Amino acid sequence: MSATLWISFFSYAVTTAISPGPNNILALHEVSTYGLNKSKSLLLGIYAGFLCVMIVCGTFSLILAAYMPGVMHYLKTIGFVYILYLAYRTATSKRPGKEERRPASSSFLRGFILQFLNVKIILWGLTSFISYVLPSYSSMTAIACFILLSAAIGNTATHLWAVAGALLHKVIGRYWRPVNLIMALLLIYSAISLLL
Repeated sequence: MSATLWISFFSYAVTTAISPGPNNILALHEVSTYGLNKSKSLLLGIYAGFLCVMIVCGTFSLILAAYMPGVMHYLKTIGFVYILYLAYRTATSKRPGKEERRPASSSFLRGFILQFLNVKIILWGLTSFISYVLPSYSSMTAIACFILLSAAIGNTATHLWAVAGALLHKVIGRYWRPVNLIMALLLIYSAISLLL
């Protein structure tokens, strides 16, 4: 891969990973609501699921692009509906009381499963592999390295949003309703952008 292609790959990967999306919004919301310690399980689920999705994208990108292009339409539709559901849940959630425990749905499994419904990262992974990696590299070692690199970029971006949730906890707590509505609107934007 040439230096220009590397720069292009990193520009695309970092910009897309850091933009608002289901992982980033959910991490911000979860940590600002329940704190970093109580959100670790969900965050670990997101990180593990993201890595698994990158493995799938790296392994099957050529097959999906060449033989099953129609599957992307169904993934987009499922992802669109699920992201709208997350937006609804965010917009209508109630402020937790001091004694309220995190919901059972804030689990490793919830974070993990979200990755397989998160069309943003699926498309991000497929685009990365089809546009940048596979034209220059075909060895399993190179693909494995790009799987790890992609997972590191995506999970770092999500973790930055989680840290922002921890740092802005008091501000978010004070302006609970407007912040939740803004996050819900960002999720709606993410959902709509999948269909454009």
